[in-house]
Amino acid sequence: MNKFAKLIIVSMMFVSSALALDASTVFNNQKMSAFPDTCEMKMKTTVVLPGMAPQVVNTTVISAGTDKSVTTIESSMMNMKMIQNSGRMKVIDLKTGQTLPAQNMPKQNPADITEQMGNASDYKAPVRTGTLWKLVPKEASKPTLFYSEQVKRIVKMNTDVNGASAEISLDYCDASCALPGTLKKTEIVTTLPSGEKSTVVMEIVSAKARHILPAKMFNVE
Repeated sequence: MNKFAKLIIVSMMFVSSALALDASTVFNNQKMSAFPDTCEMKMKTTVVLPGMAPQVVNTTVISAGTDKSVTTIESSMMNMKMIQNSGRMKVIDLKTGQTLPAQNMPKQNPADITEQMGNASDYKAPVRTGTLWKLVPKEASKPTLFYSEQVKRIVKMNTDVNGASAEISLDYCDASCALPGTLKKTEIVTTLPSGEKSTVVMEIVSAKARHILPAKMFNVE
């Protein structure tokens, strides 16, 4: 091999390395999609199951820090409020006024999609596939991720659960939103072993940062 050919190969290797993407960059950028710890958001979730009419659930979440939140859920089947405070949760049926005793519960946020993704160490090096980068998990418990360099976000996830396969599409707010870069819409299409499909679409109708919130809002006793 002559010197010119070697130079071409080395140059190609250098360019390939320079254009490569690492998993840490993907997850660092994805962190910027998180909502503020203290915020108010309104969501609309539409569920379409095989052979059934679509069901719509409207949810409002007001959070104060990482361990306090009030979630109100309204649908044709339920109307309830869940108050979480430092690992304790109280549930109020808004139709009957009945309150269930406070119980220990893990922190939950219906708009938080990052937990199931894991972190950079859970994935192999990203590989270019079409216009996206594909991140394959080291263990089957994590989803396969697809990252867009254009929006600097994970825009698709694929996962298999109990014989069913789910494809999750993610859309993010642009500069016209109050919180640019945060999640705007999630669509989950699940294909059952029978071939039937179910669809869940969660839309962030509005989201804004909040600041001082009264402590009595989060009373669980």
